[in-house]
Amino acid sequence: MAWVDLNESVPDLNENVPESSQYRLITDGQEVIVNPPSVGMCFTTGHEFFEFCQLYAFKEGFEMFIKSNKLKKEYKEKGVSKSGVGKYEAKPHMMELIRLKCKKGGVKKGVGSNVTGCKMNIYGVSRDGLFTILTCDLQHNHPLNPDCSRLMVNYRCIDGTTFKRAMINDMGGVSISKNFGTHLIEKGGYENITFNNRDLRNAINVERRSSRFSAADAAGLDAYFKAQRDLHPEFYSSIQVDDDGVFTNAFWSDARSRGTCKYFGDVITFDTTFACNRYRIPFAPFIGVNHHGKSIIFAAALISHENTPSFVWVFEEFLKCMGKAPLGILTDQDKAICRAIELVFPGVRHRLCLWHMLQNASKNLGSLSDWKKIDTLIRTAIHDLIDPDEFDEAWCHVMDEYGLRGPGWMKDAYDNRRQWAPAYNRGKFWAGMSSTQRSEGMNRFFKTHVNLDCGLVLFIHNYEYCMRIKAEEEKQDNFDNIDKPAKIDVDKSVLVEYVLVKTYTSEKFAEVVKERRGLTHTNVTKTSCHGSVVLYRADEKLTSPFWRKRFKSYDVRVDKENGDLHCSCNLFEFTGILCRHIMRAMDVEDFQFVPEKYILQRWMKCVRSYESIRVSYFDPLESIRLGKAKELSQRHNYLSELAMRNDDALRLYKEAMDVVRLKMEDVVGIRKTGEKGDDLICWWDPDARNVFGRRRLRPREFGERARLRDVEPVVDENRIKTPVDKRHTGRAKTKRNAPFGGKAGGNSKNKKVVTEEEVIANEELICNAFGNLPSYRARQQHANHVGGTYAENVPQSSNVHPSQSSQAHPSQLHLSQDCSQSFEFDINDWRTRL
Repeated sequence: MAWVDLNESVPDLNENVPESSQYRLITDGQEVIVNPPSVGMCFTTGHEFFEFCQLYAFKEGFEMFIKSNKLKKEYKEKGVSKSGVGKYEAKPHMMELIRLKCKKGGVKKGVGSNVTGCKMNIYGVSRDGLFTILTCDLQHNHPLNPDCSRLMVNYRCIDGTTFKRAMINDMGGVSISKNFGTHLIEKGGYENITFNNRDLRNAINVERRSSRFSAADAAGLDAYFKAQRDLHPEFYSSIQVDDDGVFTNAFWSDARSRGTCKYFGDVITFDTTFACNRYRIPFAPFIGVNHHGKSIIFAAALISHENTPSFVWVFEEFLKCMGKAPLGILTDQDKAICRAIELVFPGVRHRLCLWHMLQNASKNLGSLSDWKKIDTLIRTAIHDLIDPDEFDEAWCHVMDEYGLRGPGWMKDAYDNRRQWAPAYNRGKFWAGMSSTQRSEGMNRFFKTHVNLDCGLVLFIHNYEYCMRIKAEEEKQDNFDNIDKPAKIDVDKSVLVEYVLVKTYTSEKFAEVVKERRGLTHTNVTKTSCHGSVVLYRADEKLTSPFWRKRFKSYDVRVDKENGDLHCSCNLFEFTGILCRHIMRAMDVEDFQFVPEKYILQRWMKCVRSYESIRVSYFDPLESIRLGKAKELSQRHNYLSELAMRNDDALRLYKEAMDVVRLKMEDVVGIRKTGEKGDDLICWWDPDARNVFGRRRLRPREFGERARLRDVEPVVDENRIKTPVDKRHTGRAKTKRNAPFGGKAGGNSKNKKVVTEEEVIANEELICNAFGNLPSYRARQQHANHVGGTYAENVPQSSNVHPSQSSQAHPSQLHLSQDCSQSFEFDINDWRTRL
């Protein structure tokens, strides 16, 4: 509000006033002169008096504060007080008298104080319905700095429009520094902005914390779940409380997520390593793989205690929600989770994360003097020996060779080998997953949108926002598969590729093409025949430098009459993609069609029912408000674009907006101080207005101590109580050591370069250690024979490595992943982390 001189007896204040002491505000291209405060100046309310004095101080370059004031009797009767909060907070328009003083006035109390004893003061009192200045002393005993007024605390505020945009950016995952940078660029520099980076950070943090006191966190979460169930009957949620009514666990899943579980819920991963809120309650999502090979969320849970009863409750809720148990579940080596799975999902395949197993090997055996040799042999046994008996013999050999038969990690891992060893799990479908990496990747995704200091209600809104992003990503992938087919040259001479090119999604078809390209290095030899069953031996050469050519052999069984195909590499059983060995055998047998059971509907790009489910990922009332804001923004943008066309359009726009503003102020009930309203200010520009009525950076109504002090006691005994702050408790945050020799197994930037001599030494170590295993030795002899035959047919060249003629070629192919072979040669492939 602008001030207006309503006292006709007061002489013209513009007379005898030096031009240097007058204040100008530009409005509609005209200069309006505003004078300093003086005795006899009148205002309609104490609020206008306070605003005008603050404007004067801002222009002069100093700060003022309320030295003393007195509430009107009518407001005292309503419970308003100087220490009140919210609607009971004392405001300037409620005052009967106000005395303002310079902030540097008073008595200096210590070294470093900026108090100078300044006597500047302005005293106003309410009389006869007007607020009049009785005394006024504008003299200072310290220098003023009008150029730095925007840096002073009194004048650093954020207008409502800017704050709303900042909160929208914050919900979108924009960091506060970048958030501030967008406003800085829009305003045109620091001199045009009325807040700094720290002010914006404080205001956003206040808004985040306010969600914890709006309706109590747990009670607000329960109310949100009830509203979602009323809006969408398929929305499933459940909250568990203890005997005292305190929130312990929560589980929820929307209609779309429940629909995805019907198609892709055969294999899930479950992990609880992400503490997402101020209560340090772990966030535990149920993650799966969709037809694009991307991670999707079936359901989510907040677990206050990582113990067996909590996990049992969560798994039981998952079973109730989805109606069926998964075929397989992959977790880390948590005993509480393992016991809960045995109780709730009996008979379900449970696999432990292979990456965590190798990490634990490094932690428990890394201090041994022979750790590098043990590490090499362990990785070879895990990734290279895919036969269970062969793996058992190799593992026992390592324990005997290095004295690890006693109690310890090697013995415990061997006892639980059926839950983690690839030799025991490649024959079962796991959608290509061997670790909980998808869960950890989803946790990293959530961390970009969730602040660790947020409450439960704010977290659930951020969760829904993340789900909206994931749903849009899948929609984009579906569209790209139809409108933008993969730019891959299809080899129509390969039956599998010709059939699946129009059926599988682009991401999964790329895996089929990868296997087809491996046919160049694969050959099959017929070994025996039993009725309609034909047995082949597939010999595959790893693409590598000529002097290190290596071979691997697999057994392929083909029953063309019954349409049965099987390879000892178990790639199809593990990932659902036919391997190159079966493709070569099908070509030799001259298959005319691909058996239907080897075309998985899971990887098809057909339309699924859940894609049409409409889910409101936001509060319905919030959606209505955003809809109104969108309409207003569109209308304003269109009119402003027309107004910029010529001067006549701009003039018409200004005149119409003035009329509309006055009518809207009457409807809303804004009190005007003149016939034409606030003509002394640019009412449309927040920066041109005095900044003192805008959003305070630390509003008292959002003060945590005040809210706790004035909170009303809970009457409803059934109301869910908010959990205690569990900060600095729960699972310890330990540094995850690299599982394979520190930096060598860490970031690719720190990857250790292995020399040719070290590679040869490691291969000799493997041959010497596992050479006594009958199956391993037989395979090695066969591979050496294949390699020798190949070498005889290759002409000698000066480019051949000198060690080729004198060194036997090792037969083992060390895989860096528990799925299919990689064609890109890496001299350090056997030490590559998962």
